[in-house]
Amino acid sequence: MTDASGDVDRLLQLEATQLSRQREVDRVLAQSILDPFSILGVPHTCTPADVKLAYRNKSRLIHPDKTAHAQARDAFERLKRAETELMDDEKRKSILAIMEEARRELAAEWKWKREGEGEGEKKGEEFEKAVVEKYKAIMVDIEWRKRQRLKQELAREGAASKREEEAARERKKRKEADKAWEDSRDQRVSSWRDFQAATSKKKSKKKDDSQSKKAKLAAAAAAKNEKSTDADTVSLASNDDTPDFGETRAPVASNEFEDDSEEEEEEEEDDEDEPALRYKRLGGSVPGLFEKDTASTLRACERFLVLGTHWGNVIVIDIEGNLIKQWRAHSATVNSVSVDLDNEYVASAGDDGRVVVHGLYNDDITIVDYSRPVKAVAIDPMFSRKRRFVCGGTGGQVIMYEKKWYAKGDTILFTSAGPILSIQWMDSLVAWACDEGVQVYDVGRAMRITQIARPEGSPRADLFTCRLQWRDSRTLDIGWADFVQVVVLKERAPDALGPLLYAEISVLFRTDFVVCGLALYRSQFLVLTYGDHKTVDQGRVDSNEGGQERNRNAQPPELRVISRNIEEISSDALPLDGYSLLQPNDYMLAYWPPAKAGEEPDVWFILSPKQLVAVRPRGLTDHVQWLTERENYQQALSDIEEAYAERGPWAMYRDQIKEAEYQAIGQHYAQLLMDAGESAEAARVCLRVLPRSGEPDSVAAWETWIFAFAEANALQLVAPHIPTVGLSSTVYEMVLAFLLTSDIAQFKELVFAWPPSLFNAFSVALAVEDQLEKTAGDREALQETLALLYDRLNQPAKSLKYHLELFTPGVLDRIGRENLFDAVRDKAELVMRYDDHELGEERPLRDRCEAKGVVLLTDNTDAIPCTSVVKQLVASPEHLHVYLHTLLGKDAHLGAPFADLQVELYAEYDPAKLLSFLRISTYYTFDKALEICEERGLVPEMVFILGRMGDNHRALMLIIERLRDVPRAIEFAKEQNDPELWSDLMVYSRDKPEFIVGLLELGGTLTNPTKLIRSVPQGLVVPDIRRALTNVLYDYHLQVELCTDCKHVLDADCELLSEGLCMVQHQGMSVEEEQMCLVCQGSLVGSAALAFWCGHVFHDRCVLHPDVLQKTMLRSMSELALGRRKNRMVHGSIEQRRMLTQSKLDRTMLIRQYHPACPVCAEYDQKKMAQMHTGWSPSERKDHSEEPAATMEFLPPMQALLL
Repeated sequence: MTDASGDVDRLLQLEATQLSRQREVDRVLAQSILDPFSILGVPHTCTPADVKLAYRNKSRLIHPDKTAHAQARDAFERLKRAETELMDDEKRKSILAIMEEARRELAAEWKWKREGEGEGEKKGEEFEKAVVEKYKAIMVDIEWRKRQRLKQELAREGAASKREEEAARERKKRKEADKAWEDSRDQRVSSWRDFQAATSKKKSKKKDDSQSKKAKLAAAAAAKNEKSTDADTVSLASNDDTPDFGETRAPVASNEFEDDSEEEEEEEEDDEDEPALRYKRLGGSVPGLFEKDTASTLRACERFLVLGTHWGNVIVIDIEGNLIKQWRAHSATVNSVSVDLDNEYVASAGDDGRVVVHGLYNDDITIVDYSRPVKAVAIDPMFSRKRRFVCGGTGGQVIMYEKKWYAKGDTILFTSAGPILSIQWMDSLVAWACDEGVQVYDVGRAMRITQIARPEGSPRADLFTCRLQWRDSRTLDIGWADFVQVVVLKERAPDALGPLLYAEISVLFRTDFVVCGLALYRSQFLVLTYGDHKTVDQGRVDSNEGGQERNRNAQPPELRVISRNIEEISSDALPLDGYSLLQPNDYMLAYWPPAKAGEEPDVWFILSPKQLVAVRPRGLTDHVQWLTERENYQQALSDIEEAYAERGPWAMYRDQIKEAEYQAIGQHYAQLLMDAGESAEAARVCLRVLPRSGEPDSVAAWETWIFAFAEANALQLVAPHIPTVGLSSTVYEMVLAFLLTSDIAQFKELVFAWPPSLFNAFSVALAVEDQLEKTAGDREALQETLALLYDRLNQPAKSLKYHLELFTPGVLDRIGRENLFDAVRDKAELVMRYDDHELGEERPLRDRCEAKGVVLLTDNTDAIPCTSVVKQLVASPEHLHVYLHTLLGKDAHLGAPFADLQVELYAEYDPAKLLSFLRISTYYTFDKALEICEERGLVPEMVFILGRMGDNHRALMLIIERLRDVPRAIEFAKEQNDPELWSDLMVYSRDKPEFIVGLLELGGTLTNPTKLIRSVPQGLVVPDIRRALTNVLYDYHLQVELCTDCKHVLDADCELLSEGLCMVQHQGMSVEEEQMCLVCQGSLVGSAALAFWCGHVFHDRCVLHPDVLQKTMLRSMSELALGRRKNRMVHGSIEQRRMLTQSKLDRTMLIRQYHPACPVCAEYDQKKMAQMHTGWSPSERKDHSEEPAATMEFLPPMQALLL
């Protein structure tokens, strides 16, 4: 029984566990996926450890393997996702931040008092539940926005891809059109030239033209009165120009000017200014919408335009006028529309007393009925999160409607005595206009900041709608009736009393017109105006044909541009359809918000009941078209270039004009100038616009214009700027040929600047040589060109000629560096002229001989033969003299064939050096040299030549008779050393006192003074004879003393040398046992040896003749010595050795009588003699590397001791 009850308990427990698992799965699935805290069942203050513990416990319950619940897997995945989000610090912080924001908003909604830093009290579980619900609402809103943005991005990507496809198709069409354009170029050019020939002069206006223009204007006015909404363009009249709403921009005059005179029309055309703006009526769905309805209000936002109509419709269109969405929001006129910052909700207010907020991407619609006409509404920029708006109307109250999750209600912000006609909301600031002025209210602080009163003299407040426009969160533009204000909100000092912000009017000016709209245009005011307030107040009213009231003074509205200095820059009259029936409040001006914050708008929209016109600043395309229509091509090109350089007012539109369009405009203008004969200006234009890319189109354009300028004989204007890529060589050669005959300086510049591959250098060089022969001027430029061309052709023989003629610096160094001596073999004269140019003024022969040119010629005679140089320099004797003189210093033998010529050159250009040449050289002809010297009266040279010829007597007579130079005559006699010459001199001098004295003083020992004095005639007076004789005697005694002293010195030297000789001869010579005989190579030991003072030792039998050897045998000499001493007593070996030594000495003296010679030294001397005759160098001796000492050469051989 107990076991059964235990089983039952286990079953019941198991059932309870399964039930708790299923309930936990259901609980997790019931929680919002956006609230991970609720899924895990943990508080918001939990720690990561708490999250892990809760996940571990919950996962055990709802794991798919633990429970059979069908959605257990989904619940487990949701639990895992919640745990992952809370364990991620970034996601956890984000969730807690949103939770805190929900807490603050809920506290503000419940209007609890804040403490500390604004954190409200949190009481009870009810508040915490409300916070969770608020958090979920915020998370749902955020998730919905993400999905909406994703949808929009996908839509934009689809649109972008579609635009890319359209752009690709457009590029393909444009390429085909360009090809067709190029194919028809010739036809168009011929047509254009025919047209230019027919209309070469601009026609002035005539009366017939005026009549036809008036007829056209009348027809245009009649057509204008017909109601045709299908037309694409609307004509506008302007004080400066007439804007065009259509695609074409040609100015069209309105019927307002039909009565102008012809003179006024001509003045306007002459003084016409370019309009600042471009107008275009929106097409698409707009004309169809206006067929059955009329517009009452307009709002522009980042993505679309919102229109309100008099039939209560709210229409959403894109910027091109295509319908996006439409709904019927009111039963009466829509007075105001407003769009939130995210462009997701549109609020509208109407005369039916209702304010309707309509969601564009959902079905969320909020309708509030105030039972009185609502004239203005402004939706909260963050309406998707804060469901509120501000509205006002004829009741005079400004009401804020606010919808909360738990309630909704209105708050009256302000009450006025008059209606509220305009409201604008920016960030937390709301501005509205009432009878008291413009009020600014801070929604965040729930307090009114300031009131801007209306200026004195303003018309009634409800007569004209106040135009409010927030420029940014601190700047408010106000246009009301006839005045414009700019209000800047500034922060007060921290310690100042009152609101945080205060208003300061920075701009205030009154106008003579009614402001219908206000915006910014390039930091200037763009104002939509209507007549003036007096016209409206005092205008009389009548009925037109349709029964509608019409103001007789009604004028079309005008769009004016006013500078910051309150000066009107431009004004365009806008004759919109039915403008005569409209009042100022019927017009509106809105602008398209810029893509980036801080930028100015570039698109504005003007709304009338039947028209919606887009206004854009005139771009570069419009500007250029306006200029080209008036044939101001120069200004058009300048403005395009400034835009490309990101300068000037058109820089922002630089992408509107493509490079091809710019080039087409420039080439068209250049063609007009060419036709008018202004080639110089046409060239300047071509150089600006023609491309340099090397593409086929660029090449074709350049070639076309080059030939055009060639035909106009003005090719020099564009030649320096021709691109060096892509063109054919024919073009470049044609240009060079043209310039060669017209502008040689420019021709030279181009040849130097252009790469050699552009043209045939050889052909050009031939043409230049022909031109050089024909022309007398500019030869230097042609020579420089030829030098460059031949350098490029690698023909140094030709290029060096022109380099030398031009005296190019460094050309001689180049010849040596590149070994170009063969190239200047026939240019010796040019080389010598180059030296003259380098040296400048007259320089001495020494400097000229050291110049680079002559040194080059003389140092390289193997490559530049002397004979060739002399032949070239024969026509320039002075250069030849320098060359031969330098050659003489290098090698006298090289100039031997030209010795006679050199004598003549010395005699002509440097006689002072002739005598030294005559002394040095032995190759000249005496007779010819003597003849040359006789012709020029060169007596010293004649004397020298006669001396060389042996005609000493004639030479001496020349010295005596023509030179009368006694010392020279005596010197000549000394040189010749001829006794007969001295006799002749003495005979000639005996009756000439100066010669007698000279011979006595200078004759020295060569003359006999006694004989000379005896030959002097009796009675001849010889001045200074006493002094001369005294000198002779003094010299004689001095000579005797010198001879005596010399004898003493000689005797002493002989004695010293004799002693040395004896000492050397008494010395012995050491012979080693290993020493061999140098003849037989046998050992010297045991045989008689013969040694020489040179150090060589031989067997006596190897050197001496056998007869001599027999006569001088050492044994016979010993026996002879013993025989001489046999009568004497010889005791001991000492005496025997002494006798043997004496025998050896005797034998040595006997051998010397036969003058034996050392065989080694004799052989060496023979080889040395052979070297002198044959040039062969003998080898050194085998036994000694050095020659024998000089002191040994005169010593006789010596007999060595017997070993």
